[in-house]
Amino acid sequence: MEIQYALIADHAEIVSGKLYLMGGGWDHFNAREAPVQLRMAVAVGIRVGWEETNLRHQVDIFIEDDDGKELARVNGAMQVGRPSNLPPGSTQLSQMAVNLPLRVESFGGYRVRVVAGEGAGVQTSIVPFRVAQKAEQA
Repeated sequence: MEIQYALIADHAEIVSGKLYLMGGGWDHFNAREAPVQLRMAVAVGIRVGWEETNLRHQVDIFIEDDDGKELARVNGAMQVGRPSNLPPGSTQLSQMAVNLPLRVESFGGYRVRVVAGEGAGVQTSIVPFRVAQKAEQA
């Protein structure tokens, strides 16, 4: 199992095996004042090996500040089947999207941390983002 991608968007959803994004790939958010309520989504794609199909895999998403303080957490799991027409040895992409409101108390650095799997096979992906004060217009 390997995390192929993890990214931040304004909205994300998976429909018929395809990822649909609105405002995807950002890492900087400007706000007039803090605290601020963000509308954000996290999209994750995990490549599952042939031998890892039909097994339950834990996938957790954490939103943290730069000091590691947890602001939000989504615990989940995935299980990828093995279609009868899948060539032996093939891998499959399992995707998930989570949309969540997030209240950020102060300007600064944050991160999305995705943890997939358990034990020796655990995979982690970190996506940093920053919430900054919007410059006043003259």
